[in-house]
Amino acid sequence: MLSQSTTLTKGIAPNVSREALTNNKPKVFLFGSPSYTNIGDQAIAYAIEKLIKNCFPYYEYIEIMDYATVEGIEIVKQIIKQDDIVCFTGGGNLGSLYVDIEEDRRRVIEEFKDYRTIVFPQSAFFEDTEHGRSEEEKSQRAYNQNKHLTLVAREHQTLKRLRETFQANVLYTPDLVLSLQIEPRNLEREGVMFVLREDKEKITEENFVSKLTDILSGNYSVERTDTVLSEIDTIDYADREQNLLKMLDKIGSKKLIITDRLHAMIFSILTKTPCLVFGNSYGKAKHSYEDWLQELNFIEYTDSKDVEHIQVMIDRLLEAEPNRINLTEDFQVLKDYFTQ
Repeated sequence: MLSQSTTLTKGIAPNVSREALTNNKPKVFLFGSPSYTNIGDQAIAYAIEKLIKNCFPYYEYIEIMDYATVEGIEIVKQIIKQDDIVCFTGGGNLGSLYVDIEEDRRRVIEEFKDYRTIVFPQSAFFEDTEHGRSEEEKSQRAYNQNKHLTLVAREHQTLKRLRETFQANVLYTPDLVLSLQIEPRNLEREGVMFVLREDKEKITEENFVSKLTDILSGNYSVERTDTVLSEIDTIDYADREQNLLKMLDKIGSKKLIITDRLHAMIFSILTKTPCLVFGNSYGKAKHSYEDWLQELNFIEYTDSKDVEHIQVMIDRLLEAEPNRINLTEDFQVLKDYFTQ
């Protein structure tokens, strides 16, 4: 039981009052809530909160920020009950590329091996190197200790990898941000925006970007950004929604988005903005598009670097009257998990 004298470290339960930790409601604990400035991962945590609060209001939903993982584990150990559920946030960081996040995920999965534990929709990638294989073995040892573990894959290549690698129950849904019911604001649209990676997953060559920029700048204003913000260092829980809505407005005010970011594509879908999508180093945008989104007429994926072919695609996207797809049923297996 949590003592009244116990001091809560910053980042533990920033979304609720202290009393919520010890009330009689069953709890859903979300670990790994991001404080870094990737708006895609911030949007995932936002979508998780909306899912739990809107669909399962009988749970007390409690977040643990990523920088408070160790302290959060110790607090949760004092208050967790058998009917509670331990969660780790979704994203594209399960594997060997982002070891600090993977280490936190292993720690949470292992520490709560006697409780129902779920990792929200993820893309998994372990590099085919000595480093990648070593990290995969560490994850296997940690994950396989938890006989109550469920992993959720957000595209088929991850589904296959998780089933082959771990002994956990594995579910399959789209990225959770696609579950958000956000009505786009009616903004005046102007220009084209490149939303491009600047990290270890980047494969889009700068000379190709320059060629596209030269072609487009004859008819449109062109700017460039990323879904990882550089002007601030952290985003805490209190600032999450504001930063997400600001990014949605930024994308929703453009005639066209060109991106290699999965969540720039998803933000384009939420704001009904035509979007041309290129790949990252291990295909999470490509496979998400192919698995769930091909019926959208204003979103297109390509591996082509033929500028003339790209121009035809852009013209087609700009002429499209955005349509809708309904992914509600595809999230049902995840909703069912919380009603078991």
